[in-house]
Amino acid sequence: MDAETLMKQAGMTAETWLHQAQKAVEGMEMSDEGKAQIIAAFIRAAAQDQHTMTIRTLAEEGLLKGSAV
Repeated sequence: MDAETLMKQAGMTAETWLHQAQKAVEGMEMSDEGKAQIIAAFIRAAAQDQHTMTIRTLAEEGLLKGSAV
């Protein structure tokens, strides 16, 4: 995949996460600031999970062997 495709995919992924986070806080009785903090935490957690799974996939494919960390 080229860099432009990856950039577009990242944007679509972030948008999907945002919509999921917004849906997760719907109906919660709290301030808008509280909801914003939950949404931010949701997106950070989703991004970390994706990062972790990418590293796992690279490791399983043997693409991390011998690389400097």
